[in-house]
Amino acid sequence: MKILAEISVGELFDKITILNIKTKKIHDSEKLNNIKKELSFLNHQALSINVKDQALLNHNIEKLQLINEELWDIENNKRECEANKDFGEKFIELSRDVHFKNDIRAKIKKEINLLTDSSVIEEKEYSSY
Repeated sequence: MKILAEISVGELFDKITILNIKTKKIHDSEKLNNIKKELSFLNHQALSINVKDQALLNHNIEKLQLINEELWDIENNKRECEANKDFGEKFIELSRDVHFKNDIRAKIKKEINLLTDSSVIEEKEYSSY
């Protein structure tokens, strides 16, 4: 089955950066085949994006890659704390980092959407902190 759904350009590159991380972190061959297949499809879609400032787009994609790598590590560290039933300062700090980093991630995705004149623009709104 094939489902096509329109998403924002920022969401496309977010998904691509996460799949890039998975190709490095996941070693199960069956999972890796599925990841590479999806990544190939999405990279093909990304080739059709035209933008006036390709350098700025690339810079934002690099920032998105870095923040998603940080989030991957944070989530793994939280899982280690969970496994060890360690809910002290480290767990609290990691938990707080998740929403701080996700806020940065949302801003980068929005910048990509605006830069590319994405027809779909994801919006976020949470309580202030």
